Amino acid sequence: MSADEQTAGRGRSGHTWKSPPGTSISTSMLIDPNDIEAEKLPQLTILSALAVSDSVYKAAAGDVKIKWPNDVLLNEKKLSGTLTELCFLPNGEKYVVVGIGVNVLQKTFPDDISETATSLLIETKKEESAFSKQKIIEDIWEGFLVYYRDFLRTGDLSGVKEKYESLLINKGRVVKVLDPKGEYEAKALGIDEKGRLMIEKDDGISFIDSGEVSIRGILGYV
Repeated sequence: MSADEQTAGRGRSGHTWKSPPGTSISTSMLIDPNDIEAEKLPQLTILSALAVSDSVYKAAAGDVKIKWPNDVLLNEKKLSGTLTELCFLPNGEKYVVVGIGVNVLQKTFPDDISETATSLLIETKKEESAFSKQKIIEDIWEGFLVYYRDFLRTGDLSGVKEKYESLLINKGRVVKVLDPKGEYEAKALGIDEKGRLMIEKDDGISFIDSGEVSIRGILGYV
């Protein structure tokens, strides 16, 4: 399912995601929670980032990267984000929602994100008619299903780890880890089969979970 506008969209860590009418993609897929253990839900975010990256490359053929875990970047600016949640209905039934937002036709952004956000229109300088939002949505979910089937087969991210790391803009860089217990700097090395970010500090190598912390570049967003 998809929407033409979002006024109260949510991102990771309680961040907002707004989509002015007719400018972007806001699409979600419902997944049977019986197919996946609850602790593996964050790994779907990795799969969705890969699917969006593939679709964006088809549409823009630019410098497409991923900022761990789920932000898709075009020319080092944020183009897309994903939120995966386990939701419950009043009758007790539950389902998994993978929600994706992609900036397509925006010409400007609010001042607070103008330096970090972008759209396909801005980066490619093409005409609006060059982009079919429906085709981008179809490409995203077709790609996601391919990755998801492989994920169900392997039970983890081992099948996509190499490709994800090839797009990971943080790999090999020193990043700022925004941990509720205190910020610190570390070198990002890649991800493991669970989608955790592997980092190196003076006291050795450790792993951080996307549900607990966020990361930023030392000099800015990336």
